[in-house]
Amino acid sequence: MNRSRALRLLAGLSVLAAAACGGDEPPAKPPTPSPLPAATPVPAPGGAATAPGVPAAAPVPTRPMFESAAQCGECHKAIWAEWKASFHGQAMTDPHFLKLSDGLKQEECIRCHAPVPLREMDNWETPIARADRREDAVSCLSCHQSGGNVAGTRGLPGPCRPVKDPDQSDPTKVCFTCHNQHKTGEEWLAGPYAPDAPEPRQVERKTCLDCHMPYVERPLVEGGVPRRSRRHTWPGGHDMAQLRRAAKLEVETTPVEGGTRIRTWLTNVGAGHNIPSDARHRSFDVYVKVWDEEGRVVLDPLDPDPTKQSRAQTAKYRLQYRNSSLPDTQVPPLARVSGLGGWKGTVDVPVARGRGEAWLVYRLTPEDALVAGSLAEGPYTMNVARRVSVIEFTFGGR
Repeated sequence: MNRSRALRLLAGLSVLAAAACGGDEPPAKPPTPSPLPAATPVPAPGGAATAPGVPAAAPVPTRPMFESAAQCGECHKAIWAEWKASFHGQAMTDPHFLKLSDGLKQEECIRCHAPVPLREMDNWETPIARADRREDAVSCLSCHQSGGNVAGTRGLPGPCRPVKDPDQSDPTKVCFTCHNQHKTGEEWLAGPYAPDAPEPRQVERKTCLDCHMPYVERPLVEGGVPRRSRRHTWPGGHDMAQLRRAAKLEVETTPVEGGTRIRTWLTNVGAGHNIPSDARHRSFDVYVKVWDEEGRVVLDPLDPDPTKQSRAQTAKYRLQYRNSSLPDTQVPPLARVSGLGGWKGTVDVPVARGRGEAWLVYRLTPEDALVAGSLAEGPYTMNVARRVSVIEFTFGGR
């Protein structure tokens, strides 16, 4: 009996030693826990809770399925092509931007030209610059990536894990993050197109998307069902058609002692914000060219003499540089003005009868020269002003 008791004691000590040293001996099975009450949720694998008997929700992905705009273009070919040709797609290669940012040395500029996904910022604040893939500029993922998903207005199934998110069509979030740096968004909110514009409304409610991302009917993917979606072209200050839709130029003439006074008017007929807006270096300038009744040129905006050229100008509309001490001369939505700030909106010519032209000229920078090339249709050329519209008129009669 003493031998048997000793053997049992030795075996017990061996089990304890194996457990203490991490051996292969399985520990004793723990008691079965009491079942949770029916109303108590059971944690799901992703941290969410679900009721007993309901399948646990799949974990929420934290990394995007795709990491570049080119991957988006594999399915969304037409949309990708629009984006690639737009100034969102060219935001890091636009020669005008490269000049203003001192060859990308000003990191502050890159925040909105190669931003991180907008939803990574708290409360849709101005984004920081991406550390990688900056060549994608303002990419598909900048506006659509939402954690490990892609946010849209429908949430249709797809390999990029789409989710429906009403924020995607809210311009105060998606657009304002970058385009309210110079108060363009606030100009819209204070104007007649805003949702809260006072009654009776002057015009129908419109948002940034209505003008800069108009609706189009087409498949979202190759071979898909045609759906109502939006263009990804974002026409703005580089687009002549958009400039012409925004501004209307008018002329009136009045006899004065020794000649004729020509007055020009500019009306913001199509922009939901002030014109020009956003960048402070842009301007709408108005010039007048005049011939007398014999056909001789009296006033010429293209005169090679800068002094004579300046005499042909009646107005300059722009958001002034900070600390310039000059008053802003932007034109608010639906406003009709004739010269603002130090500009009179008029020019006097020493002839009683003749004809003329009023020119609306758009400059992306003050260095854009008004030259013969400004009169040609076509894409923007660096440092060349563009004539947006021409209004012909006669004065004096017979």
